[in-house]
Amino acid sequence: MSSQKSSHYKADSRMELDTNRKAWIIQPSGLNFVWGGDSRYWVVPKEPRYLLLKMVSWLEVTGSFERTEPGKTYKIGFNISFKPDATGWDRAPLVMSAKIGKKGKTNKGRSEPVNIPDESDGGFEISVSPTADNQDTKLQFGLYEVWTGQWKTGLLIHEAFVQEV
Repeated sequence: MSSQKSSHYKADSRMELDTNRKAWIIQPSGLNFVWGGDSRYWVVPKEPRYLLLKMVSWLEVTGSFERTEPGKTYKIGFNISFKPDATGWDRAPLVMSAKIGKKGKTNKGRSEPVNIPDESDGGFEISVSPTADNQDTKLQFGLYEVWTGQWKTGLLIHEAFVQEV
């Protein structure tokens, strides 16, 4: 077995219930991200309030939530922003996907390419509903841009959230 450090960041299970928003908040350290174990690509502060993307051509940030209930619908989202000098987003739309259970139907949402500075509210969200016979209630979700091969910089990921609708 190798003692080599992984180039990917594996999430801890830290999340908290925000009673004002009635949502579970997943802190940046609660997300998995490709190339997150390599300081050339991501900045991960010791007490992360955000993740800072230095540069990647393959953006893949994923998370999971195991507190869903059969038959309920959930809204999943990421709160993101961009540094003023962010680059590579003008031809690279973000895609978010989510599903409940391994055999669940995947729902996808796609953003338009982003103009920097970004004037949006920093939210990106989709909803997902389990099927009535779905016994696996683990919610899996992600934020992606893996298709253009274009280098991207300056993305800040502040949190992900899961909210019953």
